[in-house]
Amino acid sequence: MRIVPRRFRFATALLLARVTIPLFRSTAAYREQWIKNFHRPDEIVLYLMLNALAKNGTRFDLEIAVTGYQHFERAYAKGKGVLVTGHHAALTLLMIRFFYDEGFEPVVITPDDGLRVPGTSVVAETIQPSPVFLVQLRNKLRAGKLVCAMPDRAEHHAGRTIEFATPAGAVIVAPAIIEVAARSVAEVLFTEVRVARGRLVATIAAPATSSAGVAPALIADFISFVRDCTSPTAAHALTSRTNTKSRDRFLSFAARRRCRLD
Repeated sequence: MRIVPRRFRFATALLLARVTIPLFRSTAAYREQWIKNFHRPDEIVLYLMLNALAKNGTRFDLEIAVTGYQHFERAYAKGKGVLVTGHHAALTLLMIRFFYDEGFEPVVITPDDGLRVPGTSVVAETIQPSPVFLVQLRNKLRAGKLVCAMPDRAEHHAGRTIEFATPAGAVIVAPAIIEVAARSVAEVLFTEVRVARGRLVATIAAPATSSAGVAPALIADFISFVRDCTSPTAAHALTSRTNTKSRDRFLSFAARRRCRLD
């Protein structure tokens, strides 16, 4: 892929993802994503390709169509910290790059302390799971930081997780990060990234106004968001939204000025 000019690498990966699905179906990495039932086969293969590029330090540019960016602008402007959450749909990790290219410094909750901003050589600021990670999360939010996290889990942890049904199957969630955000009076938003009409499409959604600062209500809104994202009609609805210019904001990642993370 390095022989392909950087500006064409994402488009090349997108094309290859459509035609190489049979080559990936038998791999453990593919099956790990497929069992979640969150993505189509081509989206899984695209994620695996982009992840391989990122891990090998191969840079690439991205273009993404974003719906609901105004929710983030309003939330961040309040200066109280923003927690952006999404379920473990693989492509949603690209939101880290989105925020980075917009000039923000996202803090990511992840066990990978060497996590790179996808498609760059920049190592993201992270919070690793530990006995004090919720305290660290609280401190980052109180400092007005943007924190990205995925609260769903692969298995139950006694007293720390809940389970709910979705069209894609049961999902297990550890709601503690949302509870900490609520107690910290931080803003909470929901996000997902998919492929529609040959490009990346992201959704940023806000909870109900009445849910602000109320942990059980925020958790219920997150559950509703995941259910909507995993419904059989979600992909069609997402594609339709990308055609409504008044509701979409098209952002060219390649054209944005890069900023460095501390």
